[in-house]
Amino acid sequence: MAGIHDVNVIDLVTHFPESGEYALIMIETRPWTDSPEQLFQLREKINNYAMFAMDEGMIRAYPQAAGKPLCIRLDCPNPPSTQVAGLIEHARQYLADYKIRFVVNVLG
Repeated sequence: MAGIHDVNVIDLVTHFPESGEYALIMIETRPWTDSPEQLFQLREKINNYAMFAMDEGMIRAYPQAAGKPLCIRLDCPNPPSTQVAGLIEHARQYLADYKIRFVVNVLG
């Protein structure tokens, strides 16, 4: 899987039959450092996922997802730092206007 550092790749798409929701999953394997590079990569990755979801890229690639709930999920090894959490909250509020959930899944 590509990960946050490869901002132009959708890391994983999955479907949860029990809820009907489709998830675009981005993966960060590195710990959060608040480095400008890591923050830039996360911002770009979120923007690219949002464009894929809202610009019908998702529906073209997965026509069965039309009309289904959608979320963008960030899988990461540890809880986001304050700076990362702020960026995520901004994205969460923006995406909510488009009925797209943004969730963080801490794997560690």
